[in-house]
Amino acid sequence: MRGRALLFYVGRRLLLLIPVTLLVTIAVFLLASLVPGGVVAVILQGHPTDTAVVEALRQKYHLNDPIYVQYLAWLGNVLHGDLGRSVLTSEPVSYAIMSRLALTVELNAGGLLLALSVGVPLGIIAATKQGRGRDRAVVGVAIFGSSAPHFIVALVILYVFAEKLNLFPLFGTGSDDIGDRLWHMALPIVALAIGPLALITKITRASVLDLIERDHVLFARARGVSELRILVVYVLRNALIPIVTTAGLLLIGLLTGTVFVETIFGLPGLGQLLVSSVKGTDIPMIQGLVLVIGIWVVLANVFIDVVYVLIDPRVGFERAAR
Repeated sequence: MRGRALLFYVGRRLLLLIPVTLLVTIAVFLLASLVPGGVVAVILQGHPTDTAVVEALRQKYHLNDPIYVQYLAWLGNVLHGDLGRSVLTSEPVSYAIMSRLALTVELNAGGLLLALSVGVPLGIIAATKQGRGRDRAVVGVAIFGSSAPHFIVALVILYVFAEKLNLFPLFGTGSDDIGDRLWHMALPIVALAIGPLALITKITRASVLDLIERDHVLFARARGVSELRILVVYVLRNALIPIVTTAGLLLIGLLTGTVFVETIFGLPGLGQLLVSSVKGTDIPMIQGLVLVIGIWVVLANVFIDVVYVLIDPRVGFERAAR
């Protein structure tokens, strides 16, 4: 029954993606209307031209049709994987995005993994040593890390470890060799992970502190259960609920830091592409990137909901599926 209820819940969540995704496509399509003169003005870049050329461009982009006809034509192309062509480089938008998507996913996954693998143990150490020197040190570092902007952290790390100490490369992704790749990506991943790591540490500490004083934990300790078993079985399992929820939200928020980190470290990912597209008012590229980011956010929220139901022992699939 639990398996069927889980499938029903996931299916219902996926069905809800349809209207949400349609709203995202409408918002993305309307981005072009915010630019004075629209796509035609961007393509012409202020150069003098005759009426025939302008009319040909308007016909090409369906600008003489009603707005809903323009949207349906654009949506039809999107559903076929055609996001148009870049105004600046003339390359297909879908190709430009897909060729850079893997790097951005790699950077975000590495940052989140580092934040979880370091932040959770630090939070546990701080909670179990409450009020002591280790706790104060961890809390102090967490407050500093959560307050520092991504671009400041990235610049400081780049200056100290790449420029002054010459331990890591200044920019680029390196070769296909795994070791060289990790060497080039280490600093960007650390720069991106600092803020999430601090937040994960604080959330873990607060969750563990709340749980270690619960009655079932005190009863387990009175029965002589070892502290390690209490920590793993009785505390950490329940503490994972807010941690995983926070991690899912961070997966969305990391996109903001990616823009700064990729630009500073010269990484050809979606963040750097977005910056160059905004500078050049490349409407088709901006639309494609915002669409991908919007779908990323929607899917991340569904992932958060599903994982929450899986790990929360107090929420049954049957109740969640109602």
